[in-house]
Amino acid sequence: MVIVLTKFPIKLEFNEQYSAHLKEAVKTHKIEVQPGFIDMRLLAPQHMPHVSENNNFTIETTWKDMKSFLDYTKSDAFSKSHENLPPRDWFSGRPEVEVYETID
Repeated sequence: MVIVLTKFPIKLEFNEQYSAHLKEAVKTHKIEVQPGFIDMRLLAPQHMPHVSENNNFTIETTWKDMKSFLDYTKSDAFSKSHENLPPRDWFSGRPEVEVYETID
């Protein structure tokens, strides 16, 4: 399996708006019908004492294999998911993508 983490650094004052944006965006995303898609989680940053502040909202998706994920990135669903982006001033940096393969 392949796990994809897409991290969005959001300014603290926009956390509530960005959380609402994510919830709405996944309703129209159609990722769940993509071949090889297994699961998706929306993760909101949490703050803990004595730990560096985390401001990354993360979308975690699980795919059958790398081919399934790469095929998705070439799909209409992927293109449409990037049409309604939030304002740039909500971001404190550039989004990052991390891809992992599970160790069986």
